[in-house]
Order: sequence, then C-alpha cells, then structure tokens
Amino acid sequence: MSSKQPPKYPLRFLRWFCREDYLDEIEGDLIELFEKRAEKSPKVARRRFVWNVVRSFRPVNFKTLKINNWAMSTLRNYTVVYLRRFRKEATHYLVNTLGLALGFMVFFFVLMYVYDERTIDTYYSKSDRIYRVLCKRTDPGGEVQHLSVTSNMLSEGLKNDFPAIEETARMISLGSSGFTYNNTQFNDRNYAMASSGIFKILDFKILAGDPLRQFSGPMALALNQTTAKKLFGDEDPIGKVIDAWAENVEVIAVYEDIPGYSTYQFNAVYVTKFDQFKQIDEEFHDWMNSYESRGMTTWVLLKENASLESIMAGKTPFMDKYFKKESQPMQDFYLQPISDIHLDSGHLSYWGDEVPQTILYSNRQFVAIALLVGLFVIVIAGLNYINLSSVQALKRTLEAGIRKVNGASVGQLRMQLFLETFITLMLSYCISVLLVLVLYPQFVEVAGKNVPIERFLQAELLVYHLAIFLIIWLLSSLIPALYYSRLNRSLVLKKNAFSGKGDMLRKSFVVVQYGISLFLIIGSIVLYRQLSFVQTKDLGFKNEHLLTLDINSGDARDHFESIVHDLLENSNVVNASASSRVPGEWKTVPVIDISLSQNENPLGASHYAADNRWLDTYGIGLVAGQNFSGQADSDTLKVILNETAVRMMGLKDPVGQSVWVREDTISKMQVIGVVKDFHIESLHKQVGPVVITSWNNPVRGIDYFTIKFNENVSEVISHIEAVQGKYDPETPAEINFLDEQWERYYQADQTRSSLILIATVISILISAFGLFGLVNFTAERKTKEIGIRKVLGATVLNIMRIVLKDYVVLFLVAFVLAAPLAWWVLNAWLSDFAYRIDMSVGVFAFAFTVVLLVSFTTVISRVYRLAKSNPIDSVRYE
Repeated sequence: MSSKQPPKYPLRFLRWFCREDYLDEIEGDLIELFEKRAEKSPKVARRRFVWNVVRSFRPVNFKTLKINNWAMSTLRNYTVVYLRRFRKEATHYLVNTLGLALGFMVFFFVLMYVYDERTIDTYYSKSDRIYRVLCKRTDPGGEVQHLSVTSNMLSEGLKNDFPAIEETARMISLGSSGFTYNNTQFNDRNYAMASSGIFKILDFKILAGDPLRQFSGPMALALNQTTAKKLFGDEDPIGKVIDAWAENVEVIAVYEDIPGYSTYQFNAVYVTKFDQFKQIDEEFHDWMNSYESRGMTTWVLLKENASLESIMAGKTPFMDKYFKKESQPMQDFYLQPISDIHLDSGHLSYWGDEVPQTILYSNRQFVAIALLVGLFVIVIAGLNYINLSSVQALKRTLEAGIRKVNGASVGQLRMQLFLETFITLMLSYCISVLLVLVLYPQFVEVAGKNVPIERFLQAELLVYHLAIFLIIWLLSSLIPALYYSRLNRSLVLKKNAFSGKGDMLRKSFVVVQYGISLFLIIGSIVLYRQLSFVQTKDLGFKNEHLLTLDINSGDARDHFESIVHDLLENSNVVNASASSRVPGEWKTVPVIDISLSQNENPLGASHYAADNRWLDTYGIGLVAGQNFSGQADSDTLKVILNETAVRMMGLKDPVGQSVWVREDTISKMQVIGVVKDFHIESLHKQVGPVVITSWNNPVRGIDYFTIKFNENVSEVISHIEAVQGKYDPETPAEINFLDEQWERYYQADQTRSSLILIATVISILISAFGLFGLVNFTAERKTKEIGIRKVLGATVLNIMRIVLKDYVVLFLVAFVLAAPLAWWVLNAWLSDFAYRIDMSVGVFAFAFTVVLLVSFTTVISRVYRLAKSNPIDSVRYE
C-alpha cells in the first residue's frame, strides 16, 4: 500500500456507514488532512486517519436504514403465527418460558454471588502491589501452623533491608476499646492499632484532617464517618481529645466508611508510634518492639515493577540477621497478595491479636461449587427448553410441509424457528430479570452478604448473560431445523412426520436433567442432616440461657467476686462465674504445656482459668475427684483435667498426681479432678486436651463473667449493666449470648446449605416442567395406539404403565450415574468434620423417591385423562 494513500479498510468502513449527502465532504476533509500529515510522517498520518474515521462513527452521520417491505411482512407474519400458537398451546409455552426464567434467575444470582466473592479486596488502587505477610510457625515437635500475625518487628526489618519494598505497616488489636467523649460512651472491637504506613498502603478516603501529620504522644486517632458521627454528633471531630485506652487521644482524621467489599472495615485506627508505647504500658512496649514476639499483622507495598521473587530470595540472610537460629522455624514468613485474602485464608490458625475481620474468610472451593450449582441449574433449564422446543417444532411438520408446498425454502422455515425461539427466550429473560429484582432482598438474606443490586448489570456478568442466551437460542433452534431440512413434499399430509425422531437425544437430555437433580437432592439431604447433627450433638455442656460479660478493665478483674455476688442477687440469674475463656471462644484459647516430668514429653493443652462456680454454670460434669474449693490460697496450684488429657498423658488414676504446667513460667500443680470431655470449638475439630486451673493461678487471669438465667432476659441484661456500672463505670458492658457465638461456627455451612437447597428445589421444579411437556408429547404420539389397546381390553393401569415406564427407566439410569458421584463429593465434604453422620442407603433411596413423586405428580392427571378417554375418539385421531 502506498504511503500517500489513506488506509483502505477504514475508508471502506466510512463509505459503508456514512450518509451520502455528508460523505463527500467528510471523506474529502479526512483525505486532505491525511495528505498534509503524510508529508511529515506517513505512519502518524495513517494512525490519525483511522482515529478520525472512528470519531466520525456517530448517529448523526449514519445512513438511513432501508427496510425491505417483504422482510418486514415476513417477520410480522412469523410473529403473528407465534402469538396464535402461544394462545392455542398456552400451557406448553408457559411451562417452557417459566422453566427457563427460573433457570436464568438462579444462574444470575449465583453469578452475582461468585463475582462478589472473587472481587473482595480487589478495589484497592495498588492491589497488584499490596501483600499481607503470613507466618509459617513450625514448633519443635514438627507441627506446622500458618498465621496472619508475624514477628512484631518484621515490618521494620523488611522496610530497612529490601529496596524493592516501598512501604510497610504493622497493626494489631488488643481486645475491646472504649470511646468516651462528654456523656457519650461505647465499646468497639472493630479497630486497629497501626503504624502510619497503613494509610499509604490501603485506600482511605480522608474527609477531614490528616492521618500522616505529626502529633504528640504515642498515639492519635482516625475515625470513620459513622463512628465520628456517633461520638461527636455535628461537632467538628478534628483536634478533639477523647478518653480511649486510658489515655487522652487526639482525633487527627476522619475517613469515609470503608466499602463493604473489604475484609477489614475499621471503625477506628489508632495511629501508633510503637516505639513510644512505653508511655502507655511498659510491658506491652517491650513485647511490641521485639523480633522474637508475635502478634502484629504486617503489610507490604512493593515498588512498581518490583518482583516478589527478589524478596523471597533474600529471606535466608534476613532471617539470620534478625532471628536466633533456634527461633527461625517459629518465625518463617511468606507473602500473600491482598486479592487472595478472602478466598485463600482458610488454612490460617487463629492466634489472638488479629484485627477483627468485617467479612469472614470464605473458601475458593465453595465459590467453585456455587458456580457449578448455578451451571447445573441453567443446564437443566437449557436442556429442558431445548427438549420441549424440539418437541414442539416436530409437532408442526404438517404446517412446515404446507409451507414448503407453497414455496417456502428450508432457510425460511429455519428463520421462523429462530425468530420464535428468540421471542420465547426474550420473554424468559425479561421474567428472570423481574424475578431477580423482586427476590433480591431474600437473596441478600440467604447469601449472608450485601451484594449490590448494581452488580447484576456489571459488564463482566452481562457477557455471561449473552453467552448463555446465545447457546440456548442456537441449540434450541438448530436441532429442529436439522429435521426440517430433511422434510419433503411427500410427507406433507402426515401430521407427525418426524414425531419419533430424536428420541435418543431427548432421553439423554432427561437423564442429564434428572441426574443433576438427584445429585443436588442427595447433597441437600446430607448437608441438612450434618448441620442438624452438629447443632444438636451433646457438646458436653449446656450453652442455652448463657450470657457472657467481657472483663475489659482491671477494676472489674479486681472486684470479680463482688460482681459475681451482686449478679446472683437477681432472681432470674441461676448462676454466675468468672473464667479466662469460654467454650465457643471468639478470641484465642491459650495453649499451655503439661507434663508428668518437668522437661519431658510436654503435651499442648487448651487452658481455662475459672472460679469454683464455673463447672456448675456450664453443666460440665465431674467423672472423678472434686471441684475447686473456692479458697484462693488452697486452689492456686490445683488443676482439673478433661478425659482426653488424662488419656493422652497415660494417667490411670490421675486424682492426686502432680503435673508440670508451663506457659511463660513453669509450676508444679496437683490434679484434683477430671471432667467429661466438652467441646470448646466447632465439631469440625476433635476434642483436645484441656487443663482447668483456678482463677488465681500463676499462668493466666480471668477475662469473662458467665451468667446463667432462666427467663426475662431483658431484665437480666439491665441488671448486668447496672452491676458493671457499679464496679467499672468507665467501661460499657459488652454482653453476648453464648449460643449465638456458637452459631457462627456453622454460618458458612448454613449459607451453603440454603443456597444448594434453593437450587435443588428449583431444579426439580424445572425438571418437572420438562417432564410434563414430554409426557404431553408422548400422549399425543400414542393416542391412536392407546385407543386400539383400550378397544382390545387394556385397563387404565395398563395404559398408565405404557406411558410412564420409559421415564422410570430413564430415572433409574440417572440415579445409577448420579449416586456414585454424589457419594464421592459428599464424603470429601464430610471429611472436614471430626464428628459426622454416616451416608446411608436411605438417603439415596429417599432422593430417588422424591424425584419420582414430584415428577409423576405433575403429569399423573394428564396421563389419567388420556387413559380414561373415549377409544373411538382416539382411533379416529389421525
């Protein structure tokens, strides 16, 4: 191509779309500009010419669309024929349209759910360079833990030693934080103590103030918009001083509430100078500024174009520089991209100082399962629609034959099929969009997440909408079109020329539909039974009618016996006790070492410190020995073990024996009792060894009150708040229902169960719709045969058996294919539970029975009506 000639194809495109009365002027101007530019740079001239053609592509320059009157008449005729058939066979079209609409609806909801799960934490402007540092802790026994908390000084070392790192930050949460300003007082756990670098790494939209400015003292405060409004009302927060962490803390910034698609949505950030924390707490200061201690979440922002490999390659000399050789296996680290936090953190153990997550970790495997379930449902709906569309088209061979005799080409017959299918699909799509809008609140409730409704129109999701629409449209039109292409004039007077064609394909579709439905039914039953099992299994204690009150200050801890005494004064309070942790703990349960000899074969055991009322409050039974006496001096060095601890230590007669208990210090204690095993975590985990010491033990102090009540919970809560206010007026009461805390263990499983159950019900309904249409088709095909059989003496039951037997066989084939797959998948899921149900044959038999009953209930009236019809009408049917 000559460099002085404008590009050929853009010029052709211009001549194709541009109206004739504008073309000469626009084309002349563009060529003139091209020639001038080509004198300086032909390459630039061609590029600018293409761009100018694109800019000219606008509605005002478009040619007027000329519509062929014959084509419009044909389309109008096809549409009228479609509407007539819709009225004539309304049942068929409604079944087809509604079945597909339900499939679309489920698929669209699943797409919204999956897209939301996959995009959490990806909105950060630097998300491709942000990493959270994870710790790989290998203890001397070789046991490996993965943690989201690292060495407390790791962020400082990384920033100093790795040039590829642009910024680091560390953050921590130390229990409940009280906020007090004038008469406003409340507690909040959703905060972070963080170095100022956090504002350079994560995206905070600052509304007022500056979190990076200099301030006096060890910490200042940045609040989100909601908390600032709650604390200060209409006052300007900047520069105000509040009482927090027993300190006067200045508010230096207010930021917009963090979006709902972030794992961390802090209500407040204490901008902290960790190297000056001694002014608040000297012991904490030493711990926070030690490489050997652990508790900080560490963030890293890489420089642009920096490689992660360069950091990992320098890890060995870095570890040698900052960590002792013996502690390196306990402090090993690796980097996790921020976009992977939500779906790839299920392997992390909880340590205790992590900043609270607003959005709990999910599971990439379940997101894939949810997408697969959505695809299952749309496949069922699509196959169902394709089946019924092909059946409907094959019933119209007489109409097609007459059209061919009158001169219609095969192409025109296909065009009619494509148009009618398109109209039905558009109706289904519009109904599904309406259903999505109407049922959106229920979807949000079931999914347990606030997915924005705007997500439905996300460009990335509309691509999937279009793809599914086109696939179903093409397949449901092409299959009958292939039969029409073989139609010849000799068959014109035969009403159902191809009514028997494609039986094998249709039967295969039915097998796939019902195989998927059976798989989902079996899955739903197993999910329901397992969740019911874990929620009703004996936990070894009673968690009903229990309230917990956090101890968030030294005042409450110092007066705990008086607080327990005052709590018991209310007639609705059955019992009250104090302990370091509670079963179903939402913080970390400390692990201590216990052994028979001072330095040999230590056993890691969960540790609870408790008073003498604790066992009675929880209904935990003693199997040997006795409870604590309640005398502080005599109980200090006494312990109670659970049955698992006794078994794992090999103790045959534990009461009276001495054991060594070690955390930061080591103490020799005497076993005074053994309690029945009780669960301290979800049933995903086995009961482990537990050591219970007295509240005044040398290892760990108390952190909770537990109140057992019988009725009038609102009165009990008011009483608890009054007692708290009497002994600790500076700290708001933080009260929780223990059974609600236990429910959170199974919240994700409950959500999964609900989603799969809904998908299962809809899949059965769609399959039943399809069966109804197919049985109608079978009934019409066998009308004459049935009439003849009735004349020859066949009973109603004989007729029903003839019509339905083929479908029973198809259900059996579907069952044989689905059952092994369901058993394999569900066994893998149940293996995550330490305590699980057994999958019995009854589950599979019940699923098969449900499918048979639901399916045949929808068609039995039609088959019965056919069997009872007058044989004379049947014989002359054709």
